[in-house]
Amino acid sequence: MSKAHVTCPVERAIEIIGGKWKIPIIYHLSQKPCRFGVLRNKLTKVTTQMLSKQLKEMEKDGLVNRKVLNVMPPSVEYSLTDFGSSALPVLRTLYQWSINQNKIIIKLSNRKSQKIELSVSN
Repeated sequence: MSKAHVTCPVERAIEIIGGKWKIPIIYHLSQKPCRFGVLRNKLTKVTTQMLSKQLKEMEKDGLVNRKVLNVMPPSVEYSLTDFGSSALPVLRTLYQWSINQNKIIIKLSNRKSQKIELSVSN
């Protein structure tokens, strides 16, 4: 479904910041601007290709700035835009909810992991 056809405001927001890697990227860039390689090292399980794809989408959606640094070898630094930073209060609220509901969330997460393991082994 395209972003234009979503009518629920929360669903529209999730279309922009949802997914496995965008929230962790926002988190790390909220600490300070990062070069691509530093960001990749912080997100140890992301592939280079996926990180590049996510950053391109986030740049296109106005969440991050991409700055080409005039150094040798050439390097790129990413930072949050004002729009990207505007998501931080929402993410802090989500973080607090997760902390407050930690036991339930861990139990559900473990249950989902077990289902994935069972389906992979079958």
